[in-house]
Amino acid sequence: MSFADHHCIRPSPSLTGMNALRGNPISVFERLSIAEGYDLERISENEIEISISGLWRDHMISLIWNASSEKIQCFLMFDSKTPGGRTDDICRLMSLINENLDAGHFDYSSQFKTLIYRNSLSLRGGAKLKTEQAMDLIASALDAAERGYPACQYVVWAGKSPEDALSSALMDLAGFP
Repeated sequence: MSFADHHCIRPSPSLTGMNALRGNPISVFERLSIAEGYDLERISENEIEISISGLWRDHMISLIWNASSEKIQCFLMFDSKTPGGRTDDICRLMSLINENLDAGHFDYSSQFKTLIYRNSLSLRGGAKLKTEQAMDLIASALDAAERGYPACQYVVWAGKSPEDALSSALMDLAGFP
């Protein structure tokens, strides 16, 4: 039992009937993806993967609806693996990138040896996901990936310091309208 549950900070379970009226927010992402022409795969009732072309590469965004916590979780994993000996630099780069993000954050996955962007959106209390919120969640993931991916490549393959890599990546992005 969590602290919030123990001290009655959360709504009573009788209010969870509101979820049935809300509908599944993953459907909003599905409709948005179709409208925007994104490639998508509906993994399950509560999960969708969307492929979006970026400046550097195609990005796969996974969105998962967790009905019990009433949160949408957003994940974007880089495909590149970090070669041995560069983990500390990647972690330092991740901290520098996170300082500049408006929403979400990067984590380093030791299991996959790569960076993962994570974000979530709470719909507690029966709130319905609006199209604009779905667009913002996708846009924040794409923006973070477009900053993080080239910086990660500069550290891993060009041997740059995290500070130089981030600076180079941001300068490269400034050249695009």
